[in-house]
Amino acid sequence: MHALRRPRPGRRDDARGLRRGDYPAKPQGVAKAYISTNAGSKCRFLTQRLIESLTRKQGAEARRTCRANVARVATPAKVTLRDAEVDEHDAEVEVLSDGFEAKLNLVRQGGRWKIKGFSE
Repeated sequence: MHALRRPRPGRRDDARGLRRGDYPAKPQGVAKAYISTNAGSKCRFLTQRLIESLTRKQGAEARRTCRANVARVATPAKVTLRDAEVDEHDAEVEVLSDGFEAKLNLVRQGGRWKIKGFSE
């Protein structure tokens, strides 16, 4: 019989089942993690260039603004992955969030998938 492991202090599970500090390995996981929450930490899934474009600010100020902005958006009740096209460095993931379809364009940066843009 296995003992239940306690989470390490400072590491909480979030609504997506990721522990703070964990990062999805696949672009589909990044897309679902981003869409599924309104936590400010979801900005880590965006490229810096996209954050700066969306906030019209630069550097750390852009990241702070992003975290504040996403908290204003309601968390969707249901998120469904519809389709994904993935190659070595780029990916496009289609999601359905509370009945609305969106496409997330991702790029591999530093070994991680990051969202570089959105389309409908």
